[in-house]
Amino acid sequence: MLNAAFVGVREVTGGTGAPASNGIASNALLRTACNPALQSLAAARQVLLLQGPLGPFFDRLTVWLQRCGASVHRVVFQGGDELDCQALKPIQFNQPMPQWAAFFRQTVLRMGIDHVVLFGQARAHHAAAIQLARSLGVKVVVMEEGYFRPGYATMELDGVNGYSTTLQRYEWSPVVPAGHPAPVVAGDIQPHDTANHFRKTAWHASQHYLALRKHAHRYPHYSHHKEANPYWYAHYWVWSWVKKYWYQPGDKRLQAQLLASSAPYYFVPLQHDGDAQITHHSTYNENTDFIFQVLRSFAAHAPVDSQLVFKQHPHSRGGPGHRQFISSLAQELGVASRVLHIVEGDTPVLVQHSQGAVLINSTVGIQALQRGAPLIALGEALYRQPGLTHAEPLDHFWQHARPADVDVARRFLAQIKNLTQVPVSLYDWRHVPLSWRVCR
Repeated sequence: MLNAAFVGVREVTGGTGAPASNGIASNALLRTACNPALQSLAAARQVLLLQGPLGPFFDRLTVWLQRCGASVHRVVFQGGDELDCQALKPIQFNQPMPQWAAFFRQTVLRMGIDHVVLFGQARAHHAAAIQLARSLGVKVVVMEEGYFRPGYATMELDGVNGYSTTLQRYEWSPVVPAGHPAPVVAGDIQPHDTANHFRKTAWHASQHYLALRKHAHRYPHYSHHKEANPYWYAHYWVWSWVKKYWYQPGDKRLQAQLLASSAPYYFVPLQHDGDAQITHHSTYNENTDFIFQVLRSFAAHAPVDSQLVFKQHPHSRGGPGHRQFISSLAQELGVASRVLHIVEGDTPVLVQHSQGAVLINSTVGIQALQRGAPLIALGEALYRQPGLTHAEPLDHFWQHARPADVDVARRFLAQIKNLTQVPVSLYDWRHVPLSWRVCR
């Protein structure tokens, strides 16, 4: 009935006390042939959606859930949510935050909700809802931007990133038809990307924030988790594109020189300022704390002929950035000639040719594992595991960085892709259906 994007489900109790194939020891891993959260959601009967990504994705999800036989309900918290919700009549929550717990509990019990779906676990309403749902025995499906990009979204039961427990509970065990060779370990699902991704995202964002601002008087107690002024975003993204084209020629030349040179370099992708990976899944308060630690360690312990390359996060391009902070600190530490900062550049290529990547928790970590580059993660990351990332302190990394074991990395990537990802373009147009299939 549904278009094929996933193989059938085969979930059995397993476990012998030996390490599982994803590298994590467990006494009772559940073996499954597809994403457990998607499998659970396909069997849901009463689903409550909270906030989704900007745009119509949750409406597309609503249609998919209804085709699976579920009744779907949705809570909206502000005018942008209302605009995005056109597939059904939403439930409005416009009360003060202290009243959210009682409202959520009553809604769940009154409607017999068995699954709650939300995008962004760190948002205040969502964080509270996760805890409440667990206490009520209701399953929570948490979504986020994909660990693999483009063409994927993350979908897990109970939590993502540093709160993920999927690999501690499940093992991907693909169905192999009789007479067919075993599937390659690299993974079974394929990405679903779309053309004009930025244009679609920008359109959905502009409409969402204009509606949020227009109807703010009807939601007087709502506090957005990000800047909510659409005119601020307009200025930010115009300036972002100006900077992109300003820095692109020089950064491309710098990348070419790096790759042509025999001098070793380490690659440091910065997180987006204010990202939950910093504020919720690391010991840092902001990017500058991370930069300070990395630069001081590099200056004291890295090989004297090596360079350090910082790359600004693409979504931070419209802001002030960290070029001046990095330059001043490098000068103070006496390593200014060995420290570079770029805005543009081919991240996978820069990772692949580096002596190692230093990061908090980024999709760049996945790229490093895919390309055999040494990796150290200084935040809470799914891939921060023995055999995948450097286990010693950062000071030790510069001289002793080693790539992950190839077989361990391939098995891990297959597990994480098939257990936590779903193929989708999150910001596609409203009429584009979700082509997920789960055989029960």
